Amino acid sequence: MELQQDIERLKKNIEEKVGCKISTPKDFDYLSARISEQTHTSVSVSTLKRLWGYVSGTASPRRSTLDVLSLFLGAKDWDAFRSSTANDDASPTPQPYEPKSPEPIPEKRANWLGMSHRKAIAVNTSILSILVIAMLFFLLYHKSDSNREAYILRCGQSFHSTEEYLRLFGVTDTLHPWSEPLPHHNSIIIWGPMYHHPEWHNEGNADSLMPTITEYWTPTDTTGYPHDAVTSRNADNYLRVTTFKELRITFMKDVQDSTYTFLGIYRLDHSKSDSTILVWERVAKDCDLSNLDYLEQLRL
Repeated sequence: MELQQDIERLKKNIEEKVGCKISTPKDFDYLSARISEQTHTSVSVSTLKRLWGYVSGTASPRRSTLDVLSLFLGAKDWDAFRSSTANDDASPTPQPYEPKSPEPIPEKRANWLGMSHRKAIAVNTSILSILVIAMLFFLLYHKSDSNREAYILRCGQSFHSTEEYLRLFGVTDTLHPWSEPLPHHNSIIIWGPMYHHPEWHNEGNADSLMPTITEYWTPTDTTGYPHDAVTSRNADNYLRVTTFKELRITFMKDVQDSTYTFLGIYRLDHSKSDSTILVWERVAKDCDLSNLDYLEQLRL
């Protein structure tokens, strides 16, 4: 019983990480691709479907499967994940709050400028409300151009580390800084590729700051890989990207120097992409950090 409870917590944490319930065939395809990309270890779609009860199968998953799923969540292995959740369960139960009865207000209390106590409170509340409204109005409608510039990323800006640009999006804790989902926006990825990566390639015209980026996977060492491993992984990558209409907020390393250069917002060029190669086209050079919801309009 305790084992099954830990497995349920594992599934719940995975759904929270990917930002959606895992309940459809496309969800399982996407999850399998995410696990492979981030852990460099595969968990088959059929195994995930059995674990989530989508199809019938064995009651208990293999230990190796639980280890990979725990690694996907940032734990060393299944035992480490169970230990962390056990520690969470052992947290002391907070004591219920018992409010104290308010002290009675004297009927005759010193008033403010000769007003009654209730009237003075009403006046103070009105003044405070006016000040708050005035401050909000100033912040919303009277930002200077220089202040607004601070909220916009421009193509060509450079950053010395992944942490430096990830925290602009509210991401401060990640095990996979090269591919981090944008909080509250499914399938918009904060992407930190390396120019001419030995396995993912990431090719393009660096002099023009990469108007297109060509991506495809080939292992540097094929030892131990099945014959169709390269074909399968590239096809899975293509399926995930097209299924979820993925966008990428791109910061490329080594395109100008050893820093990360912001290149803009990219989406897939379907006319040039297939199950063997992905061609990303830049659809926006700027990124307005103060209103990231507008990125949804850039999807096809």
